Amino acid sequence: MFPRIVTHGGGPHMDDLISVCIVLAMDSEIKCVERRPAEPEEIADPAVWVLDQGGVHDPGKRNFDHHQFPAGTRRCTLSLLAEHFDLKKDLDEMVWFRTLVLDDTLGAIKTAGELGCSATLLKGLMRGPLNEFVLARFEQAKKLDSNSELIKFLSAIGTYIVTDIRNKKERLQLIREKVEFAEVNGLKVLFFMEDVPDPKLSISTYLKKIGKNAAVLVVKNTRESGWSLSRISDHPRVDFRRIKGANDVLFVHANGFVAKTRRIEKPAIISLLETAIV
Repeated sequence: MFPRIVTHGGGPHMDDLISVCIVLAMDSEIKCVERRPAEPEEIADPAVWVLDQGGVHDPGKRNFDHHQFPAGTRRCTLSLLAEHFDLKKDLDEMVWFRTLVLDDTLGAIKTAGELGCSATLLKGLMRGPLNEFVLARFEQAKKLDSNSELIKFLSAIGTYIVTDIRNKKERLQLIREKVEFAEVNGLKVLFFMEDVPDPKLSISTYLKKIGKNAAVLVVKNTRESGWSLSRISDHPRVDFRRIKGANDVLFVHANGFVAKTRRIEKPAIISLLETAIV
């Protein structure tokens, strides 16, 4: 049989949808995606990716179902694929992935209980208009060939997820190499005086890995020449409204969590932070 994905028909979920995206990104030989029950010969054929159906988990034959596992097992098709492609450790650091796995295996009510929110809020966050639109388009498509716009779109989503993981690893390494620590009024401040692409996206992961806390992040302003000062984890002792109107301060957000300055030297930044931090 030619390489393809076969997943269940009917109403799709984010688990099987994103699983299809990941496989499309990782296997360029796939010719089509079909949404229907898998045939026994397809389950036995390693050329066919059987996802979220079939009652078998056998990576060697590319079977990735989880419904045969005991109740309470926190493994869904997406997490099985993440293990198979060695992406699990990185994806486990992403809130959307952990939430999706819990929701697919435990259901909305138990997941909401673990996350400390209502099931209504959880469903609202997980089923926004973008998700609903893609799920609806996927449900309408019984078979997608390699030339369809939807399969190209799903492949692009999978490629983005995989590439984002790689970018995060590279960004974390750059953060380790470029970060400078300072202490201002008893709080730690992170300085990136050299270019690091989007350090904000990985700061919480970096701090968790090194077992430290910080209150302020200082990076280059990507919109114009100067610096961007931002509050980490909404620290209660940091309020940039205290430096509004000061020399070299170009912008302060009305809620005080971010400020922009001219291209000033590090001692001048620290002087501003001494005022901004109680």
